This record gives sequence, C-alpha cells and structure tokens, in this order.
Amino acid sequence: MNIKNVLLCSITNYRKWVVDIKIYTLFALIFVFNIWNFSGIYEYAKIVGVGVSPWIFPHIFITPVIMPVYGCFAMFLFSDAPFIDKHTPFLLIRTGRTPWVLGQLCYIVFTSLLYTIINYAITVISFFPYIDFTSDWGKVIRTLAMNPASAYEKGLNLTVLIDSSIVTSFSAIEATLISLGLFFLVTLFMGIVIFSFNIIIGKMSGIIAAGILIFISYFSIFVGRITIGLKVYYFSPLSWSSLRYIDWYNSGDSPSLQYAVIFLSVTSLILSIISVISFSKKDINMLEGM
Repeated sequence: MNIKNVLLCSITNYRKWVVDIKIYTLFALIFVFNIWNFSGIYEYAKIVGVGVSPWIFPHIFITPVIMPVYGCFAMFLFSDAPFIDKHTPFLLIRTGRTPWVLGQLCYIVFTSLLYTIINYAITVISFFPYIDFTSDWGKVIRTLAMNPASAYEKGLNLTVLIDSSIVTSFSAIEATLISLGLFFLVTLFMGIVIFSFNIIIGKMSGIIAAGILIFISYFSIFVGRITIGLKVYYFSPLSWSSLRYIDWYNSGDSPSLQYAVIFLSVTSLILSIISVISFSKKDINMLEGM
C-alpha cells in the first residue's frame, strides 16, 4: 500500500474546503456562539480592567447544555462522511479502495485535531483585547471560581460557569491540555461513528447514531443522573469532554480518565477496522453517497 495515495485521498478532502459552504458556516457559527457564550466573562473583565488568561477552555463544558451544542457542531462537521462525491470514482481507480478509505480515516483524525486547535484559538480570540497571557489561571478565572456572585453583583449573567474544583485541583495548563485531549478524542469518536455507520449500515445511519449520542449526553445530565446516578456517565461519551464528569478518585461511580481515553481510542480503532473491511467488500452507490 502506497502511503502517498493515502495522504492524497486525505488532502483531496481539504481542497474541497475552499468551496465548501458548510465549513465556513460551521466555524462562523462556532465563533458567534463563543462570542455570545463568553460575553458575560468578557464584560466582567472589561469592568474590573483585568484580562482573562487563555486557560478557560476546561470550563466551557461545565454548563450542561453546552455538550449537546458542541456535539451538534461535530456532527455537522462530519455529516457528509464518508465524503463521496463525483470525483471519488476517479480517485478510487487511481489509488484503490484500501488507500482511499484509509485516507478518509486519516482526514477524520487530522480534522478532529485541527477542529480542536481552532476551537481553542477561538476561546482565546473571543476575549481580545482583554487577554492576560499568563501560565496561571489568572485573577478573573480565580475570582469567578471562588466567588461566582461577584459577576452577578455587577449585573452580569454568566453562561460559562467556572468550576472551583478544577481551579483548585489542576494547574491551568494541565487542565487545559487534558480538556483539549478529551475534546479531540470525543470529536474523533463522533467522526468515526458517523463514518463507520454510514459505510457499514448505510446513508443517514451515522447521523442517527450521532444524534442518539447527543441525546444521551443531554439525558444523562438532566434525567439520567437523577434516575440512575453517576454511573449513567459510563454510557455518555460526549460527557467525557467535561472534567467535571470524570472520576478523578477512581471510585468507580463514574468513568475515570483512563476509562474514557481507552474506550474512545479502542472503539474508534475497532470501528475504523470494520469500516475498512466493509468498504472493501461493498458496492458503492455514488448517487446515494454509500
């Protein structure tokens, strides 16, 4: 198998971004959503005259409804998997089936990483010019973590909640790196689920599967936790984007960091292998997109 052909199939998808309105729409939506989501903290920083450190990313998913929102963003990003279009037959003839499908999987991996980096960059840009480049949490995040009422006293309503347990338990850089890693793995998992289901079962099955995962993440927080308890998070991979729903004490009540990383990585790998095998044996309906 030629690695160059695999990379060619992957890079071809990025060339489509130039004319793909979906990509422009997605990142515009994410940018606007973040501006709105951080507006309360932005105004707080403006009032107190202190910049926000670039380590607020771990706190984005503390507000329960945010996880389904980002789940929808990820689903939209990979909604057209397995990325078949009118040029695919020519690429398949040139490269072969296996390099092509591996190229699509590489595209999902690289795109998940790029998507994670862009999302982090947007969280920093959203506070311009009130940014404080420090390796610590910074005064704004620490103050809001220890005294959330300080924002309400200034007439501000925060949609991003600063978790004091994260601030006291982790360094700013440590929490951000862990959170970015989990965000990447969850995004990758969503992409692989959509891709593999669409190949193995058929068109739209991937979107349905992703939709179920998004629903579970919403259900687990508002209903599941009350009816089932913390163990409901074992069945909600999207919830693992948040440090709040990870069991840091290995009590077994909810997923540990090791469990989340292994489950997301191994499941993504298994689904990828099944997809490659299935694609190599399947007739391709170009008009139906699988």
